[in-house]
Amino acid sequence: MINPPSISQRKPLELLQCLCAFGGQAVNQDRVTDALWPAADADTADQALRTMLHRLRKLRGHAEAVRLGDRHLHLHPHWLKADCLAFDRAAHQPRLTGQACLRAALARYHGPFLDGGSASWALGFRGRRQAHCLRMAEPLGTLLEDRADWRAALQRCASARDVEPLAEGLLRRLMAAPVRLRQGADALAAHQRCRQLLKMQGVPPAAETEALVRQLVRQLMRQLVPCWML
Repeated sequence: MINPPSISQRKPLELLQCLCAFGGQAVNQDRVTDALWPAADADTADQALRTMLHRLRKLRGHAEAVRLGDRHLHLHPHWLKADCLAFDRAAHQPRLTGQACLRAALARYHGPFLDGGSASWALGFRGRRQAHCLRMAEPLGTLLEDRADWRAALQRCASARDVEPLAEGLLRRLMAAPVRLRQGADALAAHQRCRQLLKMQGVPPAAETEALVRQLVRQLMRQLVPCWML
């Protein structure tokens, strides 16, 4: 069991999280103080930042863990390693193609950033990471489908759905893949989940989704009923 941070650790860790959300490198000091101490005047906010910076360095056990120079903060990649930044770097690779490359990048995604946190800087970074995850899951699912690796494609789409439950394109893939695996009941169950999720948001299924359902029903009938009976 992991103990929650103490009160004395909470603000330094919030500083670290904020720096991660802003990219971890060359983060303007004013941007950080505006985010963490919005009601304080400039001098008070600067002093609070220096106090929290000292505590964070002490908490990490090294003075170079976070550097401050020319009013910009930098996380040292050797003394501070963050999964969220590793994924962010992988997601921004200019040539992120190929199954192995996409899998390696997605393996660095370990769930929503500060899940449940409501600070604007946390929400923005969380949303961008989720968008990057979905953007990589889409071509990987296509590669797997092109290779007829339907089980892996189904698993990848299910993982991506956990990131964004209302991504209707992924929900359609979760309906199509089970048919290829002759898992008709799973395909129809995926459709029902899709309708329920969209209904909760007051959104009807897209025409493309309903067309796919009709196509899936016909395919299921061909799988389940002998040809001589059709």
